[in-house]
Amino acid sequence: MLKKKLIFLPVIGVLLIAILTPFFFSPININEFNNHNNNYPIASTNLEGIENILIHDTERTANLNAYGLVTFEDTFTVLNQNNNPINSIFIGIQIKNSDNLVFFEAIGINSNALLVDRSSMILNNYEMITIYFNSPVLPQQERTIEVIHSYQNLLTYNIIGSDQYINFSGPIFPIFPYKAEGSVKATFIPPKIEMEIIFDNIGEMGFLGGLGVIYDISDDPAISYIDPFLGNLNEDEKEININSKDVGIANQFTKLEMEEIYREIVISPWGIIKVKEEYSIQNKGVLAIARFSLKYPEVAKNLYVSDALGELVGTTIDTVSDVENYNKLTIDLARNRAVLAPNSKFRFIFEYNLPFEKYSSFNWLQESIQIDIFTSINDYLGKNQIIKIIIEGCNNIEHITNPPYAIEESKGAKVLLYKFTNISPSERKIIQFVYTIDLFDLLLRPFIIMLIIASISSIYVLFIKIKGDEDELTLFKKEFIPVNEVREFCSLYEEMNALILEIRKTEDDAKHKKVVKKQYKNIKSKNTSKIEQIKQEIIPFKQTLIKTNETFENIVKKLDVLDAERVSVNDSLNLLESRYKRGKLPSKAAYQKLSNDFMNRRKKIDRTIDKFIQQLRSYIL
Repeated sequence: MLKKKLIFLPVIGVLLIAILTPFFFSPININEFNNHNNNYPIASTNLEGIENILIHDTERTANLNAYGLVTFEDTFTVLNQNNNPINSIFIGIQIKNSDNLVFFEAIGINSNALLVDRSSMILNNYEMITIYFNSPVLPQQERTIEVIHSYQNLLTYNIIGSDQYINFSGPIFPIFPYKAEGSVKATFIPPKIEMEIIFDNIGEMGFLGGLGVIYDISDDPAISYIDPFLGNLNEDEKEININSKDVGIANQFTKLEMEEIYREIVISPWGIIKVKEEYSIQNKGVLAIARFSLKYPEVAKNLYVSDALGELVGTTIDTVSDVENYNKLTIDLARNRAVLAPNSKFRFIFEYNLPFEKYSSFNWLQESIQIDIFTSINDYLGKNQIIKIIIEGCNNIEHITNPPYAIEESKGAKVLLYKFTNISPSERKIIQFVYTIDLFDLLLRPFIIMLIIASISSIYVLFIKIKGDEDELTLFKKEFIPVNEVREFCSLYEEMNALILEIRKTEDDAKHKKVVKKQYKNIKSKNTSKIEQIKQEIIPFKQTLIKTNETFENIVKKLDVLDAERVSVNDSLNLLESRYKRGKLPSKAAYQKLSNDFMNRRKKIDRTIDKFIQQLRSYIL
């Protein structure tokens, strides 16, 4: 009967291999998209009638980010005084800041995105950026536009005494090749409102208001309008300097950058969206940082933050007011990691699940997903970002709003690959794609699970049957145990443990000056010599136990691992004490906390070793 049951195992195994082979050995197909052949309507980019375009109601808000970015939000109204329609306007940026521009977006009156083109046109030492209207602006008509642009390297960080200075140097007003009349106002918001602010005055403009430093041409009787390219301002007035002074070193910000971001968004037709993000954050400032934060969707669940050493404790979650529908995750490295020193990096992983129903809609076998692939946002510049959207059970992608860099296909799933550089916190990337579900793949998965469960159940029943027969035979067998070797092995091991404990006690007494240093060195030298001698004597007994049976072999190997772990903990304690004496640790409390953790771990190792020795002794009773 047993042989008949065994015949079914090869049959089930062959069937499973035949089904699973297409999933694990299917070739990977990669289709790359060329996203650089966009045809812009550059025919309307010219200087004709430029003198008949007027700008009014100009308002600039500059957010001086504490972590190294400066974001301008410029709102202005364009009046066309030409006799013909216009399709576009120019806005300028300083040539020296051309490489520092990381984000540029223009928004129309109905919150619709406008087409933007960096046409490499240079006027008056400014690079001209073309903004195209959605529809032509007719003569004597006007159009309101909002422009958001972010820059890096406009802030510098310095330490003078015990204070940190964050200096901003940049243009005071938006740069237009047109005349600007009416209200012209700029507000510069410092990194922290409570900072001491030192700023330049432009004529009679410049005062410290509720949000920050405010420049308004209505405050200066000598200025009633702004010429093209700020022509009626002196050269030293076109740019301003704002110094933010933070008293004391105990602040929690400096220049930070996300050097690398790798994000996987797994979309399963079974109603699951899993997000796994791996970050590499770099401190490019002048102060060590203990805390930094991320913003993630408030609907996310099952949050888990870890690094190469395991879970990161000390994370806190708060609601945020500046970004709707997002929560803030703050990571405190001082809890169980080292602070982020200047020019150092820290890698960590952030995982969470998103509710499938918030981002999807169905139409029979078609499924539509709309999601912001920048699922988590932060206040730092993202240098390099790779995003993979893994669509499981996908038969074919019917439509996608933003073509990816490439599409990979492997193991029954399609992968949309996106690559980005220099991502600003202001940037969003909402995509929508429609795909058809592979019904065969959906039905095959539960079938495979059923086969696996049936196979495991059959093997378990056969194993119980065979084991029962073997147990009957073992009743008539008596295993040989080398009693003398076990006894000697345990005695030598206990003697070695006693010598190690004596060294520790004498070391502790020496630290508290209960024993003179010379006596401690003599005891340590004598015990160390005995320990080395015992290690040599124990080798033949250890080999005998390993050859006896698998149980003894496992115990001996575990004891070897515990010995190595005990040495590692001792080395860590010595290194920690050495760093504390050299003043390399942030505080005495941190030293005591880590020292207690290591000592508790060492005690746990000692107890485990004693447990295994007693287990060995039980075999000779």
